[in-house]
Amino acid sequence: MKTWFKLSVAGILAASTAFGFLYTAPVQAKDHRSNQRPQYDIKAQVKPKAHTVKARETVTFTNKYPHSLREVAFHLYPDSYNRLKTMSDFTRPTPEMIQKEMKKNPGLKKKDFLGDIHIRKVKAQGKKVRFSQKNQVLKVQLPKAAKPKEQIQLRIDFTVKLPYGNQRLNYYKDNLSLTKWYPVLAMYDPKTRSWDETPYTRIGESDYSDFSDYRMKLRVPKNFTVAATGTEKETTRGNEKTIRIHAPNVREFVFFASPHYKKITKKVGRVTINSVYEDTAKYKKAQARKALNEVAKALPFFEKKVGPYAYPEFDIVETGIQGVAMEYPTIIQMGKYHPQSGPNHALVHELAHQWFYGMIGNNPAVNPALDESFTEFVTTYYFSKQYGKYSADGMKAHLFVGEDQLPELTGAINRPVNHYGGAMPYMQYIYGKGPVALIDLYEKVGEAKFDRIMRTHYQLNKFKNATFPDFFEAVKQVAGKKVRDYMVKAFTKPGYNPDHLKLTAKEKKILGDKIKLIELDSEDQHQAPQEPSPTTK
Repeated sequence: MKTWFKLSVAGILAASTAFGFLYTAPVQAKDHRSNQRPQYDIKAQVKPKAHTVKARETVTFTNKYPHSLREVAFHLYPDSYNRLKTMSDFTRPTPEMIQKEMKKNPGLKKKDFLGDIHIRKVKAQGKKVRFSQKNQVLKVQLPKAAKPKEQIQLRIDFTVKLPYGNQRLNYYKDNLSLTKWYPVLAMYDPKTRSWDETPYTRIGESDYSDFSDYRMKLRVPKNFTVAATGTEKETTRGNEKTIRIHAPNVREFVFFASPHYKKITKKVGRVTINSVYEDTAKYKKAQARKALNEVAKALPFFEKKVGPYAYPEFDIVETGIQGVAMEYPTIIQMGKYHPQSGPNHALVHELAHQWFYGMIGNNPAVNPALDESFTEFVTTYYFSKQYGKYSADGMKAHLFVGEDQLPELTGAINRPVNHYGGAMPYMQYIYGKGPVALIDLYEKVGEAKFDRIMRTHYQLNKFKNATFPDFFEAVKQVAGKKVRDYMVKAFTKPGYNPDHLKLTAKEKKILGDKIKLIELDSEDQHQAPQEPSPTTK
């Protein structure tokens, strides 16, 4: 049976036996610091031999709610790595993987595959305060209640222990991936007078946070190269390099560091695209250039169809992550490059997330389709326009590979992540059926009007956490109430089955032949020689 083969978790899975998959110039985000956004100032030092990061974070924000606040909560996502069962289902190391790595590296112990964050001290308004660290949440008791419009400043000293392996947060050989690594100010609900304490989800994403301004002073060994959210300036003194990073108006902050990184660059309009790769094999630079050129084509497409990219830089980074790729503001985390890599669906998907998740935020625990389904759709849209309507990564191919599954997916496309009943149905609905609903909308209203809907959605909801009613309002403004009501049913009600989108026999023959070629190419890539491994330190 054919299945949606290019689905992912915040990226595209290269392969999954469980699912049977194959594998305009920008308007710059204001770089002055807004008093309306939380301000993060972080000073951190990387200790590669200890596989730790020691940091001090100062967070300043205003109580923008109509009542006083007596405590403040932060997400501590690194604590999801202190047990295997709380790690992501898609990057968690299996017992077999752990044993294999320990055989290759006799110095490794089982505990090295675990990580966490240790909160050493917290101050509020300059005074030491009580705090608790439990269930991936830091709760800080304020010395006195913060009244509405009053500014709150907290200083948090902490240490992150990185887990060994190929997860999103990791160290692997000499490479460090620092993602969701610091205390993240939780979202506050004034209706319930409570902070969001949702732990890191094992399926889907944990990306519900405010747009904020970040400044960071990062110290690393002088031979390390760093790629981060935002823009970097570096100085070297003695054996240490200091990187000053500025990232205004973004939802979170990450960085990647390695002594093996090299970078190639291309300018597209006012955006500088950086492709960062591990200089450990001859073919790596060529693959990094392929990625650079693909993004250079796709970024203007998304600007035209959705809206301007709001930041001065975009980084593509090769890392040790396996199984998935991941999006973060202004930067994406790719897996290892291979000699035969071609036009990369995962790469374009993660770029597209800069619009759906990055500039238009959402709560993925409640509205997972609002970023992932939209991102996957515009990815197929790009491939259809760039490589032809019968592209194996395009809209028609998406309909073709999922035609047998669609009638079986009778539930609502969008619902809270924990209502899907597991990773398999989550992916089938969010990465499979969700994009079909947008293909349906595209066919119903035509390309010109569809593009206006997307641009209106962008204009109405950029730099805020949107909901599905916000998107439905954009549909209504452009296409009217009848189409709006149709899309409400498509995304939020059970029973949606657009059998009018069925392909002709001729189209199925063309696409079937293309899919077979991709399967053969995928098998060849799995047999490709692997890169030489740097010595583990």
